[in-house]
Formats: sequence, structure tokens, C-alpha cells
Amino acid sequence: MELKNGMAVLFVRDALASRDFYAGVLGLTEVINSGDMNFVFEEGVAVWQIQEGNIIPEKLGMDKITDRSLVSRFEVCFETDDIQRDYQTLLEHNVRFLHGINEEAWGQRTVRFYDPDGHLIEIGEALPVFIRRIYGELDRDIAATAAKMFLPVETVEKYLKD
Repeated sequence: MELKNGMAVLFVRDALASRDFYAGVLGLTEVINSGDMNFVFEEGVAVWQIQEGNIIPEKLGMDKITDRSLVSRFEVCFETDDIQRDYQTLLEHNVRFLHGINEEAWGQRTVRFYDPDGHLIEIGEALPVFIRRIYGELDRDIAATAAKMFLPVETVEKYLKD
């Protein structure tokens, strides 16, 4: 196989509302608009408003696609260089949070929230950002930083040189 152009596709109830959320709130770049029913974003996410008669709801049931109360089985992840700024933007847009800024066991700060259709989204600090932060917090100890992050020392050194 030689697969190309992988992306996460989210089935949504209202493609325009989802486009507004992903482009307007999260700042993703829309690259394809298929009749205001399907949108593809440069960052590797697409939203599709599935219509009756499509094979997907025919096989799964439309209620399985559009029921916002179903528990999330996956999340869409993005990275950021400034999680505090992005968290503030989310607050200003009154998004529904799973949790506010949280530090994961490996040191990365994350925030998780829901899009208009109840899909779980994570924004986490980019790897170089949290490597540098943890390195500073651990008194510039590379071995301690690597141990905290569950990474090889060589990986930490590489990111600290960049």
C-alpha cells in the first residue's frame, strides 16, 4: 500500500457551524469547501455533514452519527506554542470543557474541550515548548527532564539545541 493524505474526519450535524468553530475559534485554515456540506482544513481535520441516504448512516444509523450524548471514543489533538493564550480564546468563545489546563504525567500542559457536535478536542503544548519549560523547572537537568518526560536523553538534547 502507498496511502497518502491521511486526516481525521468528524461527522457533524451542521457543517457550517463546525466550520465556524474550527476556522473561527480554533483558527484552522479552510482549504476545501464542498457545497457548505464538507470542509477540509490544512491542519489535517475535515468535517462532513452526512446526509440521509449516505452509506455511513445507512450502515451505522444516523442516530449514532448525530447523537451528541454518546461518549467520545477518540480525540482530535492539536499542539500550540502558547496554551494560556489559546485557553483564554476558548473561554471567550464559551466552549464546553472536559477540563481546563492540566499538566499530564509527562509534563505537557493540555486542555480538552468539545466542538459543537461533542467531539473531544485536545490542545497541548508543542514538544519543544514543554521540553524547554520542564528543563527550566528541573534546574536545567537533562537527565531529570528526560526521565520526567519518558524520553531518551538524546531527544531532549536535540530539542534543546534547536
